[in-house]
Amino acid sequence: MKTVLFKGGFVVTPQGVIRTDIILRNSKIELASGKAHYDKTVDITGKYAVPGFVDIHFHGYDLFYFTFGLYNPKTDTYNSNQAVYEDCFDKLRRRLAEFGVTGFYLGSVTAPIETLNHCYNCLADYLSKANDAVVGARLLGGALEGPFIAPDKAGAMIPDLVLEPAIEVFERIEDHGTIKLANVVPDAGRKSCELTEYLTNKGIVVGAGHTAATCNQVADAIKAGLKYCIHFTNQTDGLYKPFEGGGAIEAVLKFDELYAEQICDGFHINPAYVRDIVKRKGIDKIIGMTDCMFVAGSDLKEFSSGGIHGAVSDDGNYIAVVGKKNTLFGSNLTMNRAFENMLNWLTTEMEGIWNRRHPALGFEEALAAVAKFYSSNPCELTGLATEGFGQITNGAKADITVLDISGSQGSYKVQVESTIVDGNIVYLRN
Repeated sequence: MKTVLFKGGFVVTPQGVIRTDIILRNSKIELASGKAHYDKTVDITGKYAVPGFVDIHFHGYDLFYFTFGLYNPKTDTYNSNQAVYEDCFDKLRRRLAEFGVTGFYLGSVTAPIETLNHCYNCLADYLSKANDAVVGARLLGGALEGPFIAPDKAGAMIPDLVLEPAIEVFERIEDHGTIKLANVVPDAGRKSCELTEYLTNKGIVVGAGHTAATCNQVADAIKAGLKYCIHFTNQTDGLYKPFEGGGAIEAVLKFDELYAEQICDGFHINPAYVRDIVKRKGIDKIIGMTDCMFVAGSDLKEFSSGGIHGAVSDDGNYIAVVGKKNTLFGSNLTMNRAFENMLNWLTTEMEGIWNRRHPALGFEEALAAVAKFYSSNPCELTGLATEGFGQITNGAKADITVLDISGSQGSYKVQVESTIVDGNIVYLRN
């Protein structure tokens, strides 16, 4: 394998932002020291190298919906042919690399068991192949968002397909070991805890979203293995409940061990709330993700999925459920835009909701924090960090995103300059 030198850039490391060269050798990172021979030199002077973005909550793009297949707007149907899935997986890996993504998990929603079996069988078949010819982001596995949710918190999912958390139900989903994350709401009490413990013992990371659980139920689920809250504050019940310690919102804020996902498109969560949550949880417990849906990347304005109708806003910034007030249909967010939004929010002085005031952070402090949200923290949650992912340091995996950042405090423009996966440049901006 060729040895590549990335020269002259600013590098976000666990110790902060430093100016150093990066050597990529045998799929590993070396922070440069002294002169040596390199097969290729890439000048990134003035650019910023961060650990590659990892999206743990992503459903589809450009009309491909992982759960159902490739959407045809003219017939309002999905093509779920296995060959179509394979082609769409290839395209996703290439396209997401353009947004700085080096790894992602594909999320499924509520659907008939046979539908879930099919999409995960397609994923298992794809992952069983080397796919070395595809130059793009790593497809890391699946994330089961449905069916174990609270029916009255279904959001854009189909309530009739919600199932009570149970081990025997999960075992009916033939995923062939591809499910790496799973949503199990604590709402069902003992049954939820039994399933959470079962999945945790299988090495599956358990989260809770679309939940009306009480704080006490969340506490019990944590003991069983619950690790994170899925899109925190969206379809998450809160406010004080007598004798129950509060709702799920209070629980996530109370228990330091829980990570909190955040959809930072500016619509799912008020930026002021995001700043409040960052302050309360700390930068090590925030995970930025997209919840990106199949409508993103297309020119589709209205659509139907499983009898639920959606529409893209006139300005193209969000997707709403038609006829269901204040309900969003996933997002059309990409990781580079999410990174940019969070960088600008952290570098802007703003009034909070639960806090009176949040000061503007300095650029380098904010940059290091946002790199944790979109790179390091997802790897810590999923266990990828133990395999060397999520940091730029000696010996780490060579998954890197190089950014061109211009502008000033609160109004930065972030562009992906290049994306490196396994030591190979899989995207280079023209």
